[in-house]
Amino acid sequence: MAVAASDTTPNLATRENLTTWHRYIRTIIFCAIVSTATLQYGLDISIINAAQALKGFLKVFGHPNPKAPQGYGIAPSFQQSITSLMNVGVIVGSFSLDFFSQHLGRRRCFIVGSLAGIGANLILILATNKSAIIFARFLFGVSNGLYIGFTSIYISEASPSHLRGSLVTFVQVSVCIGTVIGAVVNNATKHFESRLSYQIPLFTLFVIPVFCMIMPFFIPESPRWLLLKGRREEARTHLYRMRGSSFPAELIDAEMVAIEEAIEAEKENTIRGWGALRLMFSDAERRRTLLTIASGTMHGASGFPFISSYKTYFFQIAGSQRPFVDSIIVTTVSLIGAVSGVFLNRFVGRRPLLIFGFSVQAILMLVIGVVWTVSPGTITTGKVIVAMVIIFQCLYACIVGPVSWVVASEVPSTRLRATTFGLGNGVGFLAYFLIAFTTPYFINPEALNIGPKVGYIWLGSNLITATFIFFFLPETHRRSLENIDEMFYNKVPARKFKSYQCTGVVQVAEEGEKSLTIESDSGATSQHQERPSRET
Repeated sequence: MAVAASDTTPNLATRENLTTWHRYIRTIIFCAIVSTATLQYGLDISIINAAQALKGFLKVFGHPNPKAPQGYGIAPSFQQSITSLMNVGVIVGSFSLDFFSQHLGRRRCFIVGSLAGIGANLILILATNKSAIIFARFLFGVSNGLYIGFTSIYISEASPSHLRGSLVTFVQVSVCIGTVIGAVVNNATKHFESRLSYQIPLFTLFVIPVFCMIMPFFIPESPRWLLLKGRREEARTHLYRMRGSSFPAELIDAEMVAIEEAIEAEKENTIRGWGALRLMFSDAERRRTLLTIASGTMHGASGFPFISSYKTYFFQIAGSQRPFVDSIIVTTVSLIGAVSGVFLNRFVGRRPLLIFGFSVQAILMLVIGVVWTVSPGTITTGKVIVAMVIIFQCLYACIVGPVSWVVASEVPSTRLRATTFGLGNGVGFLAYFLIAFTTPYFINPEALNIGPKVGYIWLGSNLITATFIFFFLPETHRRSLENIDEMFYNKVPARKFKSYQCTGVVQVAEEGEKSLTIESDSGATSQHQERPSRET
């Protein structure tokens, strides 16, 4: 049974699309402030990546090796640990998103991430023991997992439908800014042969967690989270604060109604803990859960973990004459790409961007593998590989990275957003962990030593991912979160998402369960009574 939508409430998404970005300037500013949390992730991967090529670090945690570029080698097992344990921490942080969000809200969770980050950095600066370094990397991962997760969720819930893609892209811009800063600082200390060569860059990592300890006191809470907690007046206050006093009052009222009625209708079905995990794989939610997981693994499938974690070290063994300078060039170009992505994601759909990105990345990885196979170890080959990495990093920062975050944050349902996003992010970083863990065996001269031939592996993974996107990923560009809810609950095929006209009517329900009542953009409420069969 389905109840037809009423026409009494204007279509919120359509009205949002007609509102210029100038009207949302306060929202944009708040989203930009929140996105600075992910600077830490960029700084972290840049600083630790370069530390593996710093003589001061290798003297303490490596061993003499006359054949190595710096005269010191590093054991593949330790190289694996300092990179992969951070990813394990990110997995733990991602799986903790739902727990912390339910008790603390979106903004106060940044304080938890800050405490973990400050503790981890103190250990990294002071420790000379490998085990302590590994534990600190894990703790840093927890901090990064919380920062990335809550930044993406906060921006997704705060953004209007037509700006959500662009604003979630702020996450990638912030990460890229962090990698640029880290690369510049590393280059400034690369000539130090003492521990200061890596300790000075690590001190820069204190800035972000200190800022994120203060930030929650100055930004509004997510109105969606406040309404989930039944705090209606606070939600309205924070929504007004987020949108600004000059924002049209009727749009704020319409947004409140759309969010409130959708959440109110789903409240009876909201389940936590193991019940939430079971619900995520029920008939109504399974498709969204699997797509969120797929979106999380797109980062790893692109080959980005291999590039981001080992690029300076990789450039050294690939024959680059100036690996640190090349790292700065790569990270700077990626920042330009990330900024371009902010505008590109506003006007172009998710599917065409991702298909194009993964297809071109496959070609770049093929070139890396081929040139090394044909002419290994030459200066020309090193320059070609650096050029391919620069193009890859720019493309990833502009398209694949930010769009993957956008899809992962907007596909989950309102009632399970933190839980589903946390699971998808956790599985994605599990893939990241496996890649970071195994890569040293492939590229380290003391292990398999196949070097840039690993490009062949990423050629295949990029092509497989592009094929998956073509057949299974729906188009969610310029759709409100309530629109997306309706289309998924109505089991609209992926190829029809772009043309589907939302009516506010939900056609299907869970077998043997109370079906959901969804409030779409149109403001219409559709209801299903409890029933034992799938009949509509």
